[in-house]
Amino acid sequence: MKTNIVACETLRDELTAALARAGLDCPVTWLEGGLHNSPDRLRNRLAEILAKAEGQCERLLMTLGYCGGGVSGLKTGGYTTILPLADDCLSLLLGSMKARKASAQAPTYYLTAGWLRHENNLFSDHERLAAKSGQAKADRMTRMMLQHYRRFGLVDTGVYDLNEAAGLVAPLAGRLGLNVETLPGDASWLDRLLQGPHEAGDFLVIPPHGELTFDHWSGLLLNGGSGSSAV
Repeated sequence: MKTNIVACETLRDELTAALARAGLDCPVTWLEGGLHNSPDRLRNRLAEILAKAEGQCERLLMTLGYCGGGVSGLKTGGYTTILPLADDCLSLLLGSMKARKASAQAPTYYLTAGWLRHENNLFSDHERLAAKSGQAKADRMTRMMLQHYRRFGLVDTGVYDLNEAAGLVAPLAGRLGLNVETLPGDASWLDRLLQGPHEAGDFLVIPPHGELTFDHWSGLLLNGGSGSSAV
């Protein structure tokens, strides 16, 4: 079956490793980092990709969750669309919604190397503010933004150097009084997206010429979703 994939750039390392494990060589359309911060922009970009996939594949795999509503309202073409029934990519990297909720018992600002590398993120914003307004003001404003968090959580997906990533996070964490902790990642959900099985409850399987709507995620989101995330 001819399969195409659409994925966020922040998951490039993890998806590349999963494709290698599965022995697959599928075309991947990479979404530029940061689109999940603007659901309307994400939806418009995805609509373009779904339209271009018409006639190019029989199956489209999406390594995306609900992403703040960025996938809601999308209409698919003459191919089967499969995506994880997740709130966002972070739950996908932790392996399940259950694992996400468990790890969020301590208010956590989640990070991966892909997010640090590809996103216009908290750390780059802090550096720009420090250059413009001084370190003390930048620290004060960032501390206010993160006042409800207790830690930075580096998700160990097994495909990047944890020490290097922690080294990027530690200086700001120290000034803000936040811990930097490593959380175990789990690639099984991503592996199942690529290889199956696509069980109901973990995946949405949308038949050709279907539509993604809030109703697909309503039970998940109205029952509490999960903790906080940067990814």
